[in-house]
Amino acid sequence: MMSGRLFVVAALMAAMLGALRLSANTDYAPRVTLDSLPVQISDWSGRSLALDSADEGALRADSYVLRTYTRGASSFELFVAYYATQITGRTMHSPLNCLPGSGWSWEERNRRAVDLPTGRVIEINRNRAVRDNQALDIYYWYQSRTRVVASDYVNKLVLMHDALTRGRSEAALVRVVAARTRLGPASIQDAESFIRQAYLALARVLPE
Repeated sequence: MMSGRLFVVAALMAAMLGALRLSANTDYAPRVTLDSLPVQISDWSGRSLALDSADEGALRADSYVLRTYTRGASSFELFVAYYATQITGRTMHSPLNCLPGSGWSWEERNRRAVDLPTGRVIEINRNRAVRDNQALDIYYWYQSRTRVVASDYVNKLVLMHDALTRGRSEAALVRVVAARTRLGPASIQDAESFIRQAYLALARVLPE
């Protein structure tokens, strides 16, 4: 059963890379500067941060933003990486691959449906990583134009479809992180309140 899944994943990756190679010379997505994302999002106030040069070089994004947004006692780290053209060696990577190996382990991995002010419902990932007495609640999704995808594999299929049918492969990885102690769980209500506003702000920045 596992070998069959691995074969499907390998075939999917090969097809996606082939599609991205085919579209590399025709991708016409406009360049986006995520610096235009408001520092003040609704009643959340942001403070800009930066990756170190090594992490920024490994990211290879066309644009990224890293900020801490606060409202009262609530604080969330927002990271967005935008790729105008995804080709071999320059694609988005799942946040699930970042923490393991540095002492963190996954305690929860699930999905959340978030109601937007527009009446639309989007599905995103909500995971919890733990290390000693620390905990991180990590929300993430893939956003391109007006589309939101939670699944890493479905996102690869969507990119492959866009590359083949539209000659475009742009998308953004959006990650929201809340740090808490094991005794102080993050508020899902606060997180979703911020995510609603962050999604709307990003939808105005990302290309159609």
